[in-house]
Amino acid sequence: MQYDFVNELGYLALATRLKRISEAIVHSGRNMYKSLGMDIEPNWFLIFKLLTKHEQLSVTEIAKKLHFSHPSVITLVSKMKERGYLQTFTDPIDSRKQLFELTEKAQTNLPEFETVWKAGTKGVADLFPADNNFLDQLETLEIQLSQSDFMERTLNELQHAE
Repeated sequence: MQYDFVNELGYLALATRLKRISEAIVHSGRNMYKSLGMDIEPNWFLIFKLLTKHEQLSVTEIAKKLHFSHPSVITLVSKMKERGYLQTFTDPIDSRKQLFELTEKAQTNLPEFETVWKAGTKGVADLFPADNNFLDQLETLEIQLSQSDFMERTLNELQHAE
C-alpha cells in the first residue's frame, strides 16, 4: 500500500479519513447510477427510504429524522423535485407547512432502486469480517459526540494538561 500521511496522523485526522471514505463512496455511487442509467444521486436514498416509511413529511421533519441541517434537506428535496421524484402540497392542518411525498415516477422506479440498494448494502457489508461490530462502534461514536462534541473534549483535555 502507498504511504498515506493522513493515516499517519491517527485520531487527529479522523474527520478527514471519514470524509475521504464518504467522498469515495459518493463518487463511486454517482458513477454506478450513471452506468445503470438511473437519474438519481447517491444521497437521495435517504429521502426515498424515509418517505416510503412515512409517506409525507415536511423539511423540518425530514431534517429532524436524519439529523441533517435544514439547508441540507432543502437542497436534497429541491433537486429530487426538479427530477420529478417528489411533489409538494400544503399541509391541511398548517397552511404554512409544505409536505413532500414521492411521485408516481418515484414509486415506479423504487423497486429497481431497492434492488441496487440491497446489492450495495451487501457489497459494503462484505468489506467487514462477519464478527466485526463497526456499525455499533460508529453508533457509539455518534452518541458520545452528541453528548460531548469535539470542541468540548479538546478543551477538557487542555484543562487537564495544565
